[in-house]
Parts: sequence; structure tokens; C-alpha cells
Amino acid sequence: MKHIITFFAVLASSALFGQVTILEENFDAAVFPNSWSIIDNDGNTVDSDVQEYTNAWILKDDIMDATNGTASSTSYFSPVDRADRWLISPQITLGISGNFISWNGLSHDPSFPDSYKVMISITGNTVADFTDTLIIVSNETPIWRSHTASLEDFAGETIYIAFVNTTFNGFKLYLDSMYVREQDPLSLETEEINLAVYPNPILNVVHLSTGNAIIQKVEIYNSYGQKVVEEKVVNSASNHSLDLTHLESGIYFVSVETSKGLLRKKIVK
Repeated sequence: MKHIITFFAVLASSALFGQVTILEENFDAAVFPNSWSIIDNDGNTVDSDVQEYTNAWILKDDIMDATNGTASSTSYFSPVDRADRWLISPQITLGISGNFISWNGLSHDPSFPDSYKVMISITGNTVADFTDTLIIVSNETPIWRSHTASLEDFAGETIYIAFVNTTFNGFKLYLDSMYVREQDPLSLETEEINLAVYPNPILNVVHLSTGNAIIQKVEIYNSYGQKVVEEKVVNSASNHSLDLTHLESGIYFVSVETSKGLLRKKIVK
């Protein structure tokens, strides 16, 4: 059809106090929630097979459960081109600790999977305001998959969250069950894994270090969510180096799978 990256390795979970809901949206209403903003930033013409997409994001029934509503976007255009379709949350004020966001994603056609990125703005809800990429989801699965990411880097801030369909020649993307909360017990009994990437910006070789977590696999994605490097690591070490001479200058995202969880960081070449 046309991975979930988390930032902490969970050792145990103990609910010392209850989490607080900041935002919850299931897209089950009859009309698109007016507190969410929609931006068509590609201007492409949708293919005749997906004419129902009269806006960059629409409400659409879940293909697995017609009683469930979703937010959906297409990347099937005529002529073929890349999507740049934004779904932007209302303004959100995060708590002082334990801030997380979770959501579900699904691609309609496994032969043409959709990819997207989740971005954060602390200034406004226009495209230019979004300068921080929280996560890139490459090739969403054809069955519902749950995603969770930490928002602790923005604790106490007032933010907007954008889901951006960035697929080249995909089909239909579905998102649902968006949930932002604070004081999540998940954050109370966790061990933070620190990923060091140096130098950054990089020239040709980048070095990775994860403290006491064993590096098992490294993947690098470009700003469109396309995987450009994948390397399995077999030396059971917490340090690893990659030669990235072949990559063009630009912004990339490195995803490191370790023995204690997955880590992600932005790099510049």
C-alpha cells in the first residue's frame, strides 16, 4: 500500500498520578473540526480515481470499520507529483512534564504506501512557522499502526502540531485517534537513551554514540521521508561510524535502533 520512532526505552511503568488530556481528536463528527487547519501546499490536481478529495484533508470512513471516522489525504495526482498537504492542530499548551502525543496511521494500498512527517511550531500555524520535525513516518502500513512520540523538548510551551503528507505517487493516507497528554506515567519510570551525533553538520563521515545501549541498526531518511541509508550493525558496540560521502547536501534524519529502544536525531550535511 499506497517505524515508529520513540525517544525513550521503557524499563517499567508505574502510575504515580493520572495523566491529563490536553487534546483528543477522533474525526468522528459529521464535519471536519473547524479548530484544525488544512493547507494544500502542493496545488496538484488529484487523479480522477480520487475525486472525493476536494480538500487537502477530508473526513473519510475507516476502510476496516465504516463506523469509524478518520482524517484522510491523497497523494495520487495527475500528472504524478509529490504531496505537500498539511493538517494542523489547534493551539496546544503543554504541561511541565510527561508530555506525549499518540496517533494511528494507515495506508490504503500496500503497493503505493504513503509517508508523512509530524512537525512542531511554537510561533504560529502557517507552513513557514513549522521549523522542528518531530518524526518522519516512511511507508505507513496497510493496517492500523499506533505511534507515540515524546513532546518533552517543548514542555511548558504553547505549540501547534502538523501532520504533513509528503508522498510521491502514493494513494490514500488515513490518520486517527490523535491524543496529546501530560503527566503520562510512561515518562516517570524510564531510562533516557542519549544519542550523540558528531560532527553535525557533517562532512563525509558521521559518528554515532549511544552510551551503554548497543547499536543494532541505523537508517537515514531525507526530508521527504525517503530512506537513503540502511545499515545493520553486528559488532555489538555503542559506537558506530558511517561514510555519507554519497549524500547530497541537505537535512536528514538518523534513526538508530538499539538494545534499549529507538532514537532519532536531525543531521545536516
